[in-house]
Parts: sequence; C-alpha cells; structure tokens
Amino acid sequence: MTRFPTLPSRCMPLLAIVVGSLWLAGCATPNGRGGGNGEEPAEALTELGMAYLERNNLPRAMSALNRALEREPDDPEALQAMAIVYQRQGEHDLADETFQRALSVDPGNSRARNNYAAFLYDRGQVRRACEQLEFASQDPHYASRAQLFANLGQCQRELGEIEQARQHLERAKSLDPRNPRSYLTLAELELDHGNPQRARQQLEIFVRLAGMTPGAQALAEEIAAAVPDMTVTPGRASSDVP
Repeated sequence: MTRFPTLPSRCMPLLAIVVGSLWLAGCATPNGRGGGNGEEPAEALTELGMAYLERNNLPRAMSALNRALEREPDDPEALQAMAIVYQRQGEHDLADETFQRALSVDPGNSRARNNYAAFLYDRGQVRRACEQLEFASQDPHYASRAQLFANLGQCQRELGEIEQARQHLERAKSLDPRNPRSYLTLAELELDHGNPQRARQQLEIFVRLAGMTPGAQALAEEIAAAVPDMTVTPGRASSDVP
C-alpha cells in the first residue's frame, strides 16, 4: 500500500525552482551597463531583478523587472522572473497569468516551464505540473536537466506513476550523480513500495552527500521500523557516487 499523502512530511514538498544561478554570469548593477540613451537595457535590468530575486529581495526585484518590462513588454525571461515574484507574494492568479505569458512568447523556455511546474505543484495541480516538466524534458540543451528530471520523478511519484518516476529519478542521478535530492526521493519511493533494502542504499548515498537531515533521519527511522535489524550507514554505498 502506497503512502503518497505523507510525501510532504519527509521530502521537499515543492519542486525545485531555477532562478538564475546557472544563467547569470554576474550580478548586474545600476551603473554596470547602459544603452546609448543612458537607460539600462532590458537584459541588464532583468539580470538585476534575477539577482535580487535570488536574494529574496522582492521589492527591488519587482522594481528592476518592472523597468525591464517597460522596455521589453514581451521579454520571456523578465516575465518568468516576475511570475516568481508574484508567486512569492501570494499573488497566485497574477503568477499563473505571467508564467503563461512568458511561455506564449517563448514556448521553448525550459527554465520557465520548470518554474511554472513548481508553481502548479505548489498549488496542488500535480498533473499539470507533470505535463509542463515532460514538455521541458525534451530539450536536450537545458542546463538544469538533472533538476528537471528530479522534479519530474517527484511529480510522477505523487501521481502513482511509479515506473516512470523511478526511470526519471535514475536519469537525474546519471546526469548529476552528486546532487543528493534524487537519492532521497528514490529512497522514499522504494520504501513506499516494499523495497527497504533499495531504500537504504539510496538513503546512504544521500546522507553521504548531504548529511543526516531531518527528512533523512525520519526516513531512516521508517526503514528501521520496517526491518528492525537494518540501519543506515552513511557512505556505505559510496562506490555508486563518482
């Protein structure tokens, strides 16, 4: 018997959002770049807004992104960043509308699709979130593919699509073997479906990479309850990680 309703108690309840750390070469500054008329170009203002967003400075992020959109109203990067600002402010209708605007302008924007999926998942629209992630997974050039496949696996797990979830979590591991998130989600999946030995193996790798987090400790206790003589030994499965 599966236990999907308990997912948020052990694992990250939300899909991971990609803000801009893989996109920005550096933080823009108000005097860093200017156009020929002395105004900041939209791209620089978008970078500035993303930098503030990464620091969760929402007022300054919104100010910079509003100025970017005044110059380029259909800039997809500025739109998807503004959608995240709205999401964090609790303006869910505006966030949804703005994500959709970004994707209507640039349907191939995989970062925007990943972030829209995270928004939909947070709102309980899990199937729609999976659809966005499946679309984005077709982009072989997306820089954050490991995170995307981890998101897709987590999403499919909650829908009960276990084999697809397992496949995509394994794919995430192969793309980035040192990212701990996929190991924890896969450990939870295996335990939920009667495979405590596999769950322990995945959890041991997670603990080696990320330490014994509260979520990992809770899962270790569940494994011990399922198989009393089984304990989690951090690093035991270290040969599986480059």
